[in-house]
Order: sequence, then C-alpha cells, then structure tokens
Amino acid sequence: MTKDKPNIIPPEEKIPSRGYRIKIKESIRRRLAEEENFYAIELDDFEEVEYKPYSTEENIEEKLPPVKFVIDKYYLQRIKDDPSRVLVTLYLDYGYLKPNRVKEIVEVNKKKPFLSKLKGKCLIRLFNDDLCELALIPMKHSSSFNYHPISSQPQLFLGLIENLEHKKDYHYRIECYDENDILVGSSKVIEFVAAVEDTKQPIFFVSTSDLHGGHKARFKRGKGKGCGVRTNPILNKLMNDIHVNEMEYTFNKGYQVFTTSGDNIDNGSYHQHWADLFTCANPNLARIVFSPTIGNHDYFNGGFCKGAWFGGANRTQKHFHIYVQTPGKHTGAFYSHTEGNVFMIHLDSVGLTWGNESITCDSRQWEWLNRELSMWRRRANEGIGPQFCYVFLHSAIFTIGYFGRARNNSDSVAQSCLTPLFDEYGVSAAVFGHDHMYQRSLWKSTEYLCIGVSGKGPINYFDNLRNKTDYKIEKDEEGEEARGYGVTYVPPNHRIMSEDEKIRFDEWLFTVKQQILNDDIRKYYLFITEDDQEDYKELMVDPEEKEQFIDEKIIPKLKTCIWWRFYNTKGKLVDQSFMEPVEREIRDESFITCPNLHIR
Repeated sequence: MTKDKPNIIPPEEKIPSRGYRIKIKESIRRRLAEEENFYAIELDDFEEVEYKPYSTEENIEEKLPPVKFVIDKYYLQRIKDDPSRVLVTLYLDYGYLKPNRVKEIVEVNKKKPFLSKLKGKCLIRLFNDDLCELALIPMKHSSSFNYHPISSQPQLFLGLIENLEHKKDYHYRIECYDENDILVGSSKVIEFVAAVEDTKQPIFFVSTSDLHGGHKARFKRGKGKGCGVRTNPILNKLMNDIHVNEMEYTFNKGYQVFTTSGDNIDNGSYHQHWADLFTCANPNLARIVFSPTIGNHDYFNGGFCKGAWFGGANRTQKHFHIYVQTPGKHTGAFYSHTEGNVFMIHLDSVGLTWGNESITCDSRQWEWLNRELSMWRRRANEGIGPQFCYVFLHSAIFTIGYFGRARNNSDSVAQSCLTPLFDEYGVSAAVFGHDHMYQRSLWKSTEYLCIGVSGKGPINYFDNLRNKTDYKIEKDEEGEEARGYGVTYVPPNHRIMSEDEKIRFDEWLFTVKQQILNDDIRKYYLFITEDDQEDYKELMVDPEEKEQFIDEKIIPKLKTCIWWRFYNTKGKLVDQSFMEPVEREIRDESFITCPNLHIR
C-alpha cells in the first residue's frame, strides 16, 4: 500500500559540527530535523497471505533449476513486539562484494532511487519441519515504501512471515524471478525456530558490540582499492565462531535474539559497509532475529574519512533506519521488546555531540525510558511480565577506557542521566561498547557490561586506574583476549510455572548437567581465585566431586538467575556471572533524582 506523508514528531534538535553551525540558517536547521520525519513500517504495509496449517503433509519435493546467483545477504527482524511475526529483509548484491544482481530484478533510477521500478519479483517460501510448504509470501521492493528512508536503496526487499507457532521449527527459502518470470536467484533452505512467547520458558541470546562492518574491507569513498574488495576478516571470524559454538554454549537451545550495542558498521552512509556486515553475519542473522542498537558510527554520513569530525556535517539516523526496522511506533532509534522472561530496551545514547537524540533528564527519550521501565516493573511485581530487564546502549558509561574515564562527554552525560533510572527500577544489566575492551562492573544492583571488542582493533585502557574507581570492577580484559561476545541464559519465571512445566524444565536441566559433567567444566564456569583453582583440580580427578559442584553451584542458580558468560574468539571463557532478580517497589517519580553526580 502507498502511504501519505504522516505528521510525525521529529527528533529533538540536533547540533551539526561547530564550523557548519556558524554558517547554518534556521530554515536549513528545520530541514535537517525533518529528514528524520518518516513513518515506521507497520503490519498493514504488507499483503495478507493465506497460510496452511502447520500439520500439513503436502510435501512438494521441489527441485530448483540452476540459478544465476546464490542469495546470501538476508536477515530476520521484528516490526512488532510479537514472536509470531518475523520480518525478512533481503539485500541483493549491488556490485560491491559480488556482481550487480539488482539490475536483473529492478529497473534502477540512479538519480532518484525511490523512483526505481520493479521488473521481476522476489518471494519467500515457508515450510514446516517436514519441508511441507505452508505459504508463498511476496516480498515488497524498497521503492514501495514512500516517505521512508528505505526507498533510497533499490537493493532491498522486505517480506513479513506471520502465524508462527510457539517454539515450532520452520524452514524458508528466498527466490527471485526476472521480468520473464524465470528463476534467477535463490537462497539455501534455512531453518529457524519460532520464538518463545511467554515467561515460562528458558531462552538464550547472544550480545556483541562494535562490529564495524566494512572495517579492513578495502573500501573507501564508494570504490574498492588495492587488490580488490573483501569482507572484514575480523568480523568474519567472530560471526563464524558464534555460529559454530551456538548449540554447545546454549545446551542445544539456540539463540532467540542477536543483540548489539552499537557501531554495527564503520560508516552508516556506505551501503557497502552494511553489505559486509550482512555477508559476514548471514549464518547467524538468517536464523536469529537481529535487534541492534545505534552507535556513533551508525550515524556517520559520508565525508572523506570514517570517523568523528570528518564523518560529514549532517549526522543522521536515516541510514540506520534504512536497514533496521524497529518494533516501535515512534521513528527514533530507541525501542523495546520482550524475549521470554527478559524485557529488552535499546537506547540512542550517543547524544547531540554524535547524533540527534538527547538522553538528558528532560529529553523525550528519557521520559520514554522512564515510562517503559515503570510499566515493566509494575508487570514484573504483579507476576504478569518478565522478571529481568536488560538495557543496550553504546556509550561507555562505566569503564577505565578512553571514553569511560572522561568528564563532560556524551558517555558521562549518559551515565549521570541513566543510572538513576536503572537503580530506581532494578535493571539487571546494561550492555554497551564504545570503549574497545571488556569490563564487568557493579554499581548498586545493576551489572554494567562493556563488550566493545568485536569487529575492530582493541584499544588499551588505563591500567593504573583499575583500583581507583568509585564502583566495583568485577572483571576486566583488553587486547585480543577481550575480543568476543556475550552468551546470556534467562531462566523461566519459576513462580508461575505449573507442575508439569517444572517437571519438563527439570528434565532439561538434567541434560545441561550431563553436558557439563561430560565436558571440560572450564568451558562453562570460570574459576578465578586460587581456592577455586585448587577445587577445579580436584573436580577433574574425582567425578563425584565434580557432580556435587555442578549440583550445588550451577544447577540451582539456573532456576532463578540470569547466567552471563563472555567468550573470546580463542574459545576461552573470559568471564561469567549469575544475576538474581532485583526486587523494587514502584514509587512516585519525584523520588528519582536526575542527574546523578558523575561516577568515576
């Protein structure tokens, strides 16, 4: 369907670079603010599709004819906080990593991409676990979404899969046809599992930050250089590691959602950088819902270089919204969603220095966050909502790194304005990056997890400041030892489970115990102190001691606690922690004192 341009509240006034701000006129300032004024993609943008029952037995046993190209850049997202629906976004090769395939499906208007015309078509074939076809879902070309930034990228197609049943196994395949209805491109058949819908099931999710797609990809200012383009080798290794170890680290459950804490690519305005990200991450994002957070590099708008002051005078989140559709009614890059027994919030925390959305105590984002946390806490206290809350942001609000130790920067502002809310409502953990290091810290009841080394070079921190912080540092690491990703286990809400559900959950816990018992326990549990190391040596030679340790130290906690583990790409468990549910009573908003004094 075609939409008229709606009336949408624009983001708060953004501040361009200093030199540009001197010359700018008020009319131009208004125009820059209006660039963010677009509608969010919604369910009624897609056609209704007839679905067969999941139990259908009509196996088509279809064999595809040879195709010109293999589709290898597509990813799952949500446009509603609803596990029964998944948005599939296809990025057709557009002449960066592989030859241009868009021209075979689309008549591209290079000067005005939003006026490009569709010659062929792309669609999704959805199958059940027995590969019986459930639906044939048409994909909409980006030019169909008037007044949305996505219309500027003719290589994108979107399709909505609906009516997914709780925890069922599904398969799907993307097919593209030319103007003569001849199949020219196809993806592999990909399996995914429908998400957990309630709080009575355990889930796992994976967390990364500072992926920097496009970094070291031999790409600059729109052209390949040197010996030819390539994918980011660091990012490629990281994504492959996540994929290979997924079932082992999740005890055969798999990840429900793939989260990031900003800087998903090196420069948000280069579609080639996004192509690099989706190529490297395809083994994961084709099966796991992608829920990213915006960072300062996602804001960059071209320029001669890829960073800071040279990123372009116009810092816009428009490029982020081209590739990332969020389950929120507003058009900001902050949103929330529920995954099993955890409520997730993604913030745009980089502030007006880097971006165009404020996080100060009088901003619309702060007010929105306050309402979201208050609603979550009320539901949690009433036993009808998730017990835990994770917040994802980019700003390094608690680190001994370059950004986390500075005063009066956007990171310190974010810390001062966000920590009052986190403590007031009992947020379990805040996950962030920006500083390229690993650090787990504790301030009051919230764990602060910096996981900034994923797809770019590490940045060393200030070793001499480790014992001079006002908060408690539980674990820190730098360099290649810190390059990795977080694996989070979220328990079910044990208080509202039926007896049958508890029995099935205990049966799964038994399989977890057996896997740890038959494996090297250091893959799952970190021994830090000297006493722990001595205990570990005894566990390895005495099976009864090992089983007793698992029964006493791990299994009981899996019934009530979040289990955070951080693995590096060398296969080493760097850190792990158990987090109990935080109890809080709802008070009047006048009790919230914002901002806090800066904590160093």
